[in-house]
Amino acid sequence: MSNFTLSSEINGTNETCLTDLHWTQEMIDYQRPLLYICIVATITHSIFWFQFMLYPSVRQRSMQWLYAYLVTDILLLMRFFVGFIVHTMSTDCTPTKSWSLFICYFEATFDNYLNMLEVYILLALNICRYVQIVHNRSVYISHVKLLVCSHLIIYIFPLAAFIIQLQINWARLRQNIGASCDIDFTNIYAQIINVIIGFLLPILLNLIILYLNMRHIRLTSRLGSAQHHVTAREKYNRSLVIQFLVFYAIWLILWSPNIVVYQFTSKTSSITVIASLLNYIEIALDPVIIGALDVRFQHIWRSSRRRILNALCSEGANARRVAPATTDMFRSSAYGRSAASIQAKQARILTTHSNALPAPII
Repeated sequence: MSNFTLSSEINGTNETCLTDLHWTQEMIDYQRPLLYICIVATITHSIFWFQFMLYPSVRQRSMQWLYAYLVTDILLLMRFFVGFIVHTMSTDCTPTKSWSLFICYFEATFDNYLNMLEVYILLALNICRYVQIVHNRSVYISHVKLLVCSHLIIYIFPLAAFIIQLQINWARLRQNIGASCDIDFTNIYAQIINVIIGFLLPILLNLIILYLNMRHIRLTSRLGSAQHHVTAREKYNRSLVIQFLVFYAIWLILWSPNIVVYQFTSKTSSITVIASLLNYIEIALDPVIIGALDVRFQHIWRSSRRRILNALCSEGANARRVAPATTDMFRSSAYGRSAASIQAKQARILTTHSNALPAPII
């Protein structure tokens, strides 16, 4: 049984050109808002990574999961731009079969794969912070090998799941003529398993770990209030939990519709376009939210603002000092001339006075 199907769901396409990769005008209009959001997202991510390269204070092991998450955002943006360029600039009616299959597999599976990566990357980040908060231990130093294995498992497992589903015909690649390719799940069990593994399970685990973190902080804060003493570590742990809670709430609201809709609808439907729109809005906001919630980036922003203000103020001060310096030069020369004239007058007076005195007796 083949795992590749061909369908024409967009009206107005050329039926004699079944392998045409070019989008219809209707599909291009659907994708245009996504293009604008992706351009904005590219700008926000570029600013974020420029700060990463410029300031060593944010290049730390403890931020590796956040940076892995942001890398998936960049890959999602690259996937969209590649797909948009191919589907809007393709002029070949009959491209090679290998190229057509590559583009279809790329755009049908890459989005869902990267979105599944993100949910498990955030789960790994939350687990590491739980160990740091509850057990006061940095896994980034004491469990380096375990971290490497976690990275490999997170990156390989979703990809293996997609390959297995395609091989056992639980999923089929569907090429929509005049639109994007997507995955058609032929088994209801596959859809349920994907929703559980890619959505419900990691979110439930994240909520449980968040609850355990908040419970630990509440107990330690009660103990500290009883002793009339709150340590800096408790304040820092509380800020970590609040940061993750705010970020996770925004991410869940904008990200979850795309994962759920992907399992049950086609990419050509308007519901899928709206869900993708929310997903790319979340991608554009990610670096802004992370930078606003992280103290290290707040320090960078304050330092940059101070440098800019100091540079502007110094330029203004230099401009104001030009006129007084010129005036002082003229004043000093005038003062020199007046002093010379006074000395000349004094010399003449002394000469006159000496002439008036009697000559010395020899």
